[in-house]
Amino acid sequence: MDYYRFFEQLPKLYENWGQDSVRPKSEKFQTALDQIQGMTTANVMQLLNFAVECMEPDEIYCEVGTYRGSTLIGALLDRPGSMAYAVDNFSEFDVGGENIEKLWENLQKFNLAEKVYFCEQDFEEFFLDLRQIETEDKFGVYLYDGAHDYRSQLLGLLLAKSFLADRALIIVDDANWERVRQANWDFAAAHPECKVELDLLTPRRGYPTFLNGIQVLSWDVTRGYNYSTETFRDKRQQKVIQELYNLQFPPNEDLIDTYNKLGYLLLKEGKLERAEAIYREAIASNPDRFGSYLNLGNVLLQQNKLESAMTAYKTALALSPGNADVLHNLEIARKIPQNPALI
Repeated sequence: MDYYRFFEQLPKLYENWGQDSVRPKSEKFQTALDQIQGMTTANVMQLLNFAVECMEPDEIYCEVGTYRGSTLIGALLDRPGSMAYAVDNFSEFDVGGENIEKLWENLQKFNLAEKVYFCEQDFEEFFLDLRQIETEDKFGVYLYDGAHDYRSQLLGLLLAKSFLADRALIIVDDANWERVRQANWDFAAAHPECKVELDLLTPRRGYPTFLNGIQVLSWDVTRGYNYSTETFRDKRQQKVIQELYNLQFPPNEDLIDTYNKLGYLLLKEGKLERAEAIYREAIASNPDRFGSYLNLGNVLLQQNKLESAMTAYKTALALSPGNADVLHNLEIARKIPQNPALI
């Protein structure tokens, strides 16, 4: 797979690349999508289609999470020499049990049924079965759009890596989600062959450009380490890491209450910096308790750290929408001049 060509020429295939109005110059993807009722966009279809064009002749396209075939059709449209593996167990979005029938109808509509080897199974089983076959097929382009919990996302990359061509593209859907990006960066941290090349994130899920965000990674077996320690540190999603830690060691609610009570006593004694540190400990132990953020905001307000206080109050408000105490204190912080004497 010539990923150098892919990244160099991809923007030229779109109108207004890099803008909110980005769309493919070719109308064929939207025309195809109108006939499929799929869960993707013309922008994503164009990206996949060009990625397949950049594959070597003996490489395979593979996708996990096929639904009714819109991404599969986008990838293979007008690519007569390309073949694909597709995997879906229809565990989601298939209340009526009709997705597999719709998938084959759509593939036949575009004369692609003979180009696809479809596996109706869990992606973990697919890769384990493929390993036993000892196939020589290599993926030039791999789309992962399966389950996006942290474990599934990471495993979807780990299991696929032995089937990637020496140079390949990995395209991940739903990259707006922190767990997805954390898994991708953790995979890159453990594999110097991998580089996170392109973030096409969107303001919200279902956005008309790239839906819930796309992240594109390159894979190159000749590559050495790409990133500094600082880069990986910057990419850590602390909330995700804490959530994973809490699965093994659930937060001790009694300890958190103790933190907050101690912080209150320190606040009354005027020991503001120590109180702030204690409240931050409470948040680190459980980032989902709105009271800890409220308390932190109060001590930051006392230290005249207005922007930080408002950030803490806003976080508390997100966890407890409409909370009267948070709204009251946030309003106080907003009204204080930027350089008053300490209150």
